[in-house]
Amino acid sequence: MYNAPMDPSTPTQVLWKTLGVKSPDNALTPLAPYAEYLLLERGYSPRGVRRYLQDLAFWFRFLEAHALPPGPEAVRALLLAERWSPRRVQGFLAALRSYYRYLAQVRGEAVDDPTEGIGRPKAGRRLPLHPNPEELKRFLSAFAEDKAAKLLSGLARFLYGTGLRISEALSLKGRNLVLEKGLPVAVRVVGKGNKERLVPLSKTAREALLELGLPQGNVPVFTFSQGRRRGRTPSARWVEAKFREAALRAGLDPRRFTPHKLRHAYATLLVEVGVELDAVKDLLGHESIATTQIYLHASRERLKEAAQRLPDL
Repeated sequence: MYNAPMDPSTPTQVLWKTLGVKSPDNALTPLAPYAEYLLLERGYSPRGVRRYLQDLAFWFRFLEAHALPPGPEAVRALLLAERWSPRRVQGFLAALRSYYRYLAQVRGEAVDDPTEGIGRPKAGRRLPLHPNPEELKRFLSAFAEDKAAKLLSGLARFLYGTGLRISEALSLKGRNLVLEKGLPVAVRVVGKGNKERLVPLSKTAREALLELGLPQGNVPVFTFSQGRRRGRTPSARWVEAKFREAALRAGLDPRRFTPHKLRHAYATLLVEVGVELDAVKDLLGHESIATTQIYLHASRERLKEAAQRLPDL
């Protein structure tokens, strides 16, 4: 394990800090250029890049431990040994495919895709589990016990009121706010693939911003207001951990109160009140309408569940 301290001023150290990697080992260190490519050129979120790097590091360790060359046979051997779920297999194959495509197309190296010919298992469709408004009130009230209650409550309400990804929200700065008569009415968001979209603010999101204060220029929107971290933006992992703590204090299932579940709640409620899928797709920054359609299925499931509660005559 590589634990030697690195100069905090080096670009590589800044990269690992951005990704939330404290002590990169020998399997991760060579992947730094690839990680930069995903972050800067492909517009991937730090969380997505970290997931790809973890899969690739696991892949390289497997090859080394079994003295195997990279190829389809090695992939099949790994999958046979691990017996992952279909969804986990899909993610792993996507990480390998992306990396070897980068080596061939960006670096110009003569490498073959080891996933070539490997079948992609069907993972099935999972409906998003999201909190309802009453549960959200309990969740928000649980932040009162935290020192950063104002920041956390404001961020949670903003995510629920805009449907932004946590990485998109934390990257917002004063210049991204669209004001009319001094009040915020929308935010300019740079999402996946560095694509910009304009997201109108709901009443909930607007009130959350007004309570936190409206920064200007390059000042981040969501920052710590006190202590040694004053003025700094929290990490996505810190926010996720705090959301989990609040859900547990409120006696709620923490899996349903992640930042991404608030995005699900926003999208499903839009569908339930009759907003067209094309509009929801644009608001969420989805590449394909197929991704957005899951919220239509979720809405139908909720209606079906409500109908089944009718007393039997």
